[in-house]
Amino acid sequence: MLNVFKKAPTTSVARIDPLEIEIRVERGDRLLSSALGQGVEWPHRCKVGSCGTCKAILLSGDIKPQLNFGYVLTPEEIEEGYILACQSTLKSDIHVLIKPRSKKRKGKR
Repeated sequence: MLNVFKKAPTTSVARIDPLEIEIRVERGDRLLSSALGQGVEWPHRCKVGSCGTCKAILLSGDIKPQLNFGYVLTPEEIEEGYILACQSTLKSDIHVLIKPRSKKRKGKR
């Protein structure tokens, strides 16, 4: 049979560095929501694409932005491959680099 009618995969894999973990992301789900739902310590604040805290560098793969990243990211960041995880759905398996949350130390400001 022709591969024309072959169904697209319903999940993609996101490799997240430097955490060295992989998660499954359902088609149509946003990267940040999937990661948080699977216990990943991903930096975030607003979850709606307005703060930029969830930004990551897309090292490989393809995503579909759910809004224009230019409203939050600088042209330089976009050129360097930054994406907003809260506003990205996956079109393929991907590999991203995030800045992990820093642990707050008690008694220090």
